[in-house]
Amino acid sequence: TIAPKPQNMAWTKGLTGKALDEFKRVLNREEYHDEAKATRDLTKPAPSRRARKRILFIQTGGTIDKDYPKKTKGYAFEITSPAVDRILASVDLDLECRTTTVCRKDSTEITQKDRRKLLIACVKAPVGHIVITHGTDTIIETAHFLQDAAKWRKELQRKVIILTGAMKPQKFVDSDAAFNLGAAVGALDVCQPGVYVAMSGRVAKPEKMERNMRTGLFQSKL
Repeated sequence: TIAPKPQNMAWTKGLTGKALDEFKRVLNREEYHDEAKATRDLTKPAPSRRARKRILFIQTGGTIDKDYPKKTKGYAFEITSPAVDRILASVDLDLECRTTTVCRKDSTEITQKDRRKLLIACVKAPVGHIVITHGTDTIIETAHFLQDAAKWRKELQRKVIILTGAMKPQKFVDSDAAFNLGAAVGALDVCQPGVYVAMSGRVAKPEKMERNMRTGLFQSKL
């Protein structure tokens, strides 16, 4: 049986001709974009008696990163610096962590181009554990996109990638951001390589997760 060509997959949807060739060229290039510089030092862990688990956190935006930064003339929330940095700074961890940003968008505004940038960041990441913070509206859709791409990218097949987010901004006292991020980090140790979603106290592959549009909570598919 002849496998379908990669260009027919969702992660290259809409790309033709020179645009498709350029995406393939960038995907196979040794270094991709400026964000890669932030992760380059992960390739050589600092000397220690034992190696610590290395995690790359990738920001894409969403409610978890929303803030109200303007003291005057502010009228709406804005997506600012990664909430991950603030959460990790508040606890003591035996981990080696780095953060990088692919985009800062509400998930309803994320495009296929943004997802392709995210894919490249995951492929090029020199670590086997990745946590992606993402808006809740299309988090499952993006997880499916990465899972689909993993069928063709062997680099992803060796990595555990978990997407998580929050119903309320991390800045809120009653936010679920720290809980969800902690669930995602903990799941890295027990999940087999693949793409997962960690929300509402559950960690599952995207095809086994759905959102209850009445309550807003994520739950296992029946």
